[in-house]
Amino acid sequence: MSVDISVVILSYDRVHLLERTLLGCATQGGDWGGFEIIVVDNHPDELARSLVEGLAVETGVAMTYLADPRRNISIVRNKGIAAAQGRYVAFIDDDEEPQPNWLAELTACLDRTGADAAFGPKLPEFEGGRAPDWDPEGWRYTLDFQMPTDEEIHMFGRLRKRGKGLGSGNAAFRVATCLSGPEPFSVAFGNANGEDTQLLFRLAMAGRRFVWCPGAVVHEFIEQSRARPDYMVTRMKRGSQHYAVCRIDTSDNKPLTTAKVALLGLAQMTVHAGLYVASGEFLDRQHRYDHRIGMAKGLGKLTWTAPIGFIEEKAA
Repeated sequence: MSVDISVVILSYDRVHLLERTLLGCATQGGDWGGFEIIVVDNHPDELARSLVEGLAVETGVAMTYLADPRRNISIVRNKGIAAAQGRYVAFIDDDEEPQPNWLAELTACLDRTGADAAFGPKLPEFEGGRAPDWDPEGWRYTLDFQMPTDEEIHMFGRLRKRGKGLGSGNAAFRVATCLSGPEPFSVAFGNANGEDTQLLFRLAMAGRRFVWCPGAVVHEFIEQSRARPDYMVTRMKRGSQHYAVCRIDTSDNKPLTTAKVALLGLAQMTVHAGLYVASGEFLDRQHRYDHRIGMAKGLGKLTWTAPIGFIEEKAA
């Protein structure tokens, strides 16, 4: 069977969610071409092996199981890419469930536009059935640029809109123009230090074209441990560190970019600290977190030399 698009999924210890992801991928329909699923297990005990091998037999879909115990996201991403046979590679996280036309939409979008990468919305699905009280609309967990189909993504600040940054969680890349090198994802950025952000910065600076694909929707399952505001504050600080270190790493003038990033971080810290007091947010510490998150983003840009690694997500 010829393969148009290869789906690469990384797994660590969320096997209880991975089955949902795999079944969603296995049931992709349409006559647009063939696909394969590649799972790279990063857990030293190979927790996902029996699930992947069992579902491959059960569904009849081409599934490849790979394992690598080294705790580095770039290493396992690159291992999946090296095994892929498709002209496109799509990434989906092991806590996400694709909608039935997900692969068809991504493939058609790349075929139609000739773009190098396509990105789709990530919509939250909360454990317990509703968003947390401090984010009742689930906006902090939603990634939807609400752009027209096939519109090219042009943003300074590189791939960010309303504080939301693109990543690889729901994206498809043209292998020949984006992932053809020996180390598509830099191993130096693989310790939860923004390996996908760094790749996107490099591709953008090389003139690669990115487009928005609103029909390629995935639902991200948010467990209660990740619905806590303290988790989100830490995640936003880490994401801001990723932005800073990747901007600096890919800059032609690193001292100037470092100064700009620091000034931006200081401005965010100052403005949000003032608004934290002026708005009375400090009086409602249970439900209002906008300016605390804003301060965390500013702090991230000032502390990028001491990056936060993997965030513990399981409840104590």
